Amino acid sequence: MQAIAVAATCLMLSLLLPPLSLLAAAVVALVSLRMGWREGLNTLVAGALAAGLLGAIVLGNFILPVGYGLMLWLPVWGAALVLRQSRDLGWTLEAVTLLGLLGVVFIYLVSPAPAAFWQERIQQVFGSLGVQAGLDPDQWKTRVDTIARYMTGVMAAGMVSSLALSLLLGRWWQSLLFNPGGFRSEFLTMRLHKPSVYLALGLAGAAVVLTGQGYEAVVNLLVVLGVLYVVAGTAVLHAILAGRGQKVLLAVLYVLMLFVPHVFAPIALVGFTDAWFDWRARFMPAGN
Repeated sequence: MQAIAVAATCLMLSLLLPPLSLLAAAVVALVSLRMGWREGLNTLVAGALAAGLLGAIVLGNFILPVGYGLMLWLPVWGAALVLRQSRDLGWTLEAVTLLGLLGVVFIYLVSPAPAAFWQERIQQVFGSLGVQAGLDPDQWKTRVDTIARYMTGVMAAGMVSSLALSLLLGRWWQSLLFNPGGFRSEFLTMRLHKPSVYLALGLAGAAVVLTGQGYEAVVNLLVVLGVLYVVAGTAVLHAILAGRGQKVLLAVLYVLMLFVPHVFAPIALVGFTDAWFDWRARFMPAGN
């Protein structure tokens, strides 16, 4: 009952404070990781219904919170079950990323021009910004067109990031309650598998030779894969810096990740190349 109450309350509050959606999903992940699919599903369904009742009272809408909860929690429930069975964080995050990749592929299969959809939405929401910034209409249109081409991948990457963070938070919570230190060891030793790396190489090669919408679709897929490599690269760098006692640099790393988006590219490169170079073995002191 406590898990259901926390999940439902955090879900409703996340309508005002979106980061709380991560905590709501982490509750479902925790129950599923600890108690299995049945209890996780019970928590998911009961939490969604409870959120619906709260929504009916506060917002006068029962369906919106229920749909929002199911959309948010079903993927994290499935990911938690994968992690519970495989006990491999790398495989689980690869499976989460695969969901995002399939979503991008689906969009490009069913929509003749996803970029046109995003162009319209961006103009509706941000159309006045170009005028306020004093941009030439042609310059503004060029920027909007460029952003719109990759918004499908950006949105999918955002969903994969949220799902991965919720799962990691749930796993950390489980470790804190039942296996102190277990999450730290699991995260810092996490490695990706060669198929995901070869997939990225294949997509990068396709981006070189394709043009038009084919190129656009491939780049959007690479954007989603980038999330996976950022997580892997963070684990590698954290392990190396912590192993060498560089606590200040470790803190700087996470501060940069919060405030300097450009740092994600080199971090992703570390995660991508770790499959071949095993950076931890090269730079961590012996015995760590």
